[in-house]
Amino acid sequence: MLNYDDVFSGSLKRVLGDGAYNPAFIADFYQTFLNASPFVAEKFADTDMSAQRTMLHDSLLMLIEFNRTRVPDARLQQLAQIHSRQQLDIPPQFYDVWLDSLVSAVGSHDPDFDEEVELAWRIALAPGICLMRFSY
Repeated sequence: MLNYDDVFSGSLKRVLGDGAYNPAFIADFYQTFLNASPFVAEKFADTDMSAQRTMLHDSLLMLIEFNRTRVPDARLQQLAQIHSRQQLDIPPQFYDVWLDSLVSAVGSHDPDFDEEVELAWRIALAPGICLMRFSY
């Protein structure tokens, strides 16, 4: 029987190594994400993209940890609040755009990418995305 946690962990290691920062992966994600919607591009118009790239890496690790523990740490709770209606006002439907862009970048950087790997990423990030949506 297929274990999606194992599939995800294998893909994550192929994409990021042992938690390392993969600049090409992050750059590909942002290229796809910013081109996916005028709303997204507008939200990032005045953003320091160097800092944002680091934030994406850190946020991804927070979402992965939340998938493992189901306990939102203070940083994840803060991230959810920052993206809420009261602050950055990121509507819940844009998490689909974010996830689709991320999966696209995974597909470009994981040589073993297939439908099972895609599903594993979507399953692994679903709890954190649910938290982000609920916090809106």
